[in-house]
Amino acid sequence: MRATLRVTLEGNLYLLGLGEPQRDLIREVLLFLRDRGDGDTASVVRAGVDRASLGRIEEKLAGGDIGLSIGEVHVLFSALTAAAVVIPSEQEFFTRIGFFKEQAVSLANALVRDIASAVDSR
Repeated sequence: MRATLRVTLEGNLYLLGLGEPQRDLIREVLLFLRDRGDGDTASVVRAGVDRASLGRIEEKLAGGDIGLSIGEVHVLFSALTAAAVVIPSEQEFFTRIGFFKEQAVSLANALVRDIASAVDSR
């Protein structure tokens, strides 16, 4: 999985050009966190939004390039890092998510780096 993203700014939206594996990883993490049984308060602490909002953002990822607010980008970052904390073992992470924890952390770091780069080059 590539560790770079295509990011362009269009107004207040960040257009993310995600590869299919990147999109799949993010969607699996969002669904995992959305479906946890510990409630909306825990979801807000982990990802910054309630479980319904995680579902709405996941639905946006069903297509190709997507436009997200900076708050929604933060949810992606938080979800990727939270899932790596919630699922402590590498094997369990791979079993539940279908990707390695290292890939989730790498993608979270790429989000930060490539969003910042897109803003700086504006």
